[in-house]
Amino acid sequence: MSASYEFEGKTKEEAVRKACEVLGVSEDQLEIEVLSYGSTGIFGLVGAKKAKIKVTLPEGRQVNTDEEKPATGDEAEAVAEIAKKTLEDIISFIVDDATVTVANHPDGIRLKIEASNSAILIGKHGRTLDALQYLVRKIVRKKKNTKLHVSFDVEGYREKRKASLTQLALRLGEKVKRSGKPATINSMSAYDRRIVHIALKDDTSVRTQSMGSGLFRKLVIFPQKKQK
Repeated sequence: MSASYEFEGKTKEEAVRKACEVLGVSEDQLEIEVLSYGSTGIFGLVGAKKAKIKVTLPEGRQVNTDEEKPATGDEAEAVAEIAKKTLEDIISFIVDDATVTVANHPDGIRLKIEASNSAILIGKHGRTLDALQYLVRKIVRKKKNTKLHVSFDVEGYREKRKASLTQLALRLGEKVKRSGKPATINSMSAYDRRIVHIALKDDTSVRTQSMGSGLFRKLVIFPQKKQK
């Protein structure tokens, strides 16, 4: 994860709302740790304490706290070179025949990996790929002190994963509407949960909510209560 921040509010819910407003993300995109639930004190006045939470942004996401100029072409090229070399060095300990190429993208640096044994670099539900990406980002930022976003993929896995999760979300959404009962998808990364959330965000008959704690929380699809 890229960065952690603390927020306070009269209640946990108010603190979460503040975090979402300040960081410009939805609640579903945040990993939330409750530091204090707060208390109302005597008669709601004396001894009242605010709720306090610690939130962690998704990997690669940063809050722009200054007005830095966009990265120049030279900076992007230098960051891409460091990212490529770092990734090559790491995966050389895992597979022997992997090749890494840089793909131009307006959102930042994107690296493409090709290997005969791509499954070992992807891991279950892409967790090895996410871990590799996290490590490369941390190393690149330490070496270059850059805000450029670095991401990579193995033989189109992320696009395939996105399509698969979108189909799953739509299918479960229809099931929830038919049955009137919630459906749960267990152990999902923040990236995967966001895909499901986006897939169903325009469907007013259901709502999505992350449940649990830790990096891999479950996501529940609830039927939306009808207005009386």
